[in-house]
Amino acid sequence: MAIYAFTSAAGSPGVTTTVLGLALQWPGEVLLVDADPVGGSAILAGFFAGRVGHPGTLIELWTAYRQGDLTTALREKPLRLSETASFIPGPAGAAQAGGLTDLWSALAAELRGLSTLGVDVLIDLGRLGHLHHATPLAMGADEVVVVMRSDLVSVAAATAAHVPAESPVKVLLVGPGRPYSARSVGQVVKRPVAVTLPWAPDEAAVLSHGRPEPRRASALRRGLRQAAETLRAGVESRVEVLIDE
Repeated sequence: MAIYAFTSAAGSPGVTTTVLGLALQWPGEVLLVDADPVGGSAILAGFFAGRVGHPGTLIELWTAYRQGDLTTALREKPLRLSETASFIPGPAGAAQAGGLTDLWSALAAELRGLSTLGVDVLIDLGRLGHLHHATPLAMGADEVVVVMRSDLVSVAAATAAHVPAESPVKVLLVGPGRPYSARSVGQVVKRPVAVTLPWAPDEAAVLSHGRPEPRRASALRRGLRQAAETLRAGVESRVEVLIDE
């Protein structure tokens, strides 16, 4: 199993919505960690529409870490999103995020332990360049995925961005052809476009704002399922090659 860190170079490309959708469609047990330093838990306020009590967050994990009990907290605190997906909300805002600096390296080690137990981990890192960006989580990931749109603003930002990572960095493109193709985007940003998702704002609102599920078949849901399978297969095939070598 593997750790995937998701980030963006420009504002509002849909990182949180995308990672939540991937977690709900992931082919296996998965843990979603909200490490976006902007905070505010868009998932609790959006997807759950504020209807669930505030569960264990990264702040509670930090407290457990200080008490030497991070392993137990990581097992007991997550909120269930589905039968196979769990979720750890992030800080309430940048002020809280600044106090989590000591947690990141220890959490990265604990998440690695989870991945060896058959649980994939998806981390929402938020936007690159933030003062309190959880860089150790990016450095500890098996794959870093830059979520972006296909417009000029997103392409320009991704081209100039520095992505802290020791593992492969790939692109997840939301809305190819609006206006640039996945091939064109990949050539310009010099990163492979691993997966694409359709432009479907009404369907995305189910994830971002807790809107009712559409009656018709969801193209976004199908795209998320295919993207999840592709991302997982890509890391698994790379691990197999490393083992063979």
